[in-house]
Amino acid sequence: MNDIELLRKQISEIDADIIGLIAFRQQISKRIGEYKKQHNLSVIDPAREALLHEFHRMTSIDHGVSPELSKKVFEVLIEESRKVQTDEQ
Repeated sequence: MNDIELLRKQISEIDADIIGLIAFRQQISKRIGEYKKQHNLSVIDPAREALLHEFHRMTSIDHGVSPELSKKVFEVLIEESRKVQTDEQ
């Protein structure tokens, strides 16, 4: 296996890990949705989302990742979490 094939294999392994983490995140989001439903809470929590956005921004900076990239990724993940929490999946 040459260098580029090895690097691509590593990317594929990382991608698989990311997908596994997304699946785990969705499982937790579903549990959060069940809790919110039981306690008559809104799926959308602007204060929590603001905290998450700041956490993502700071964590991105700490890891040398573009905060804009992280913002885009997590906007999609948060939207999917909302769908999971409202059974729209």
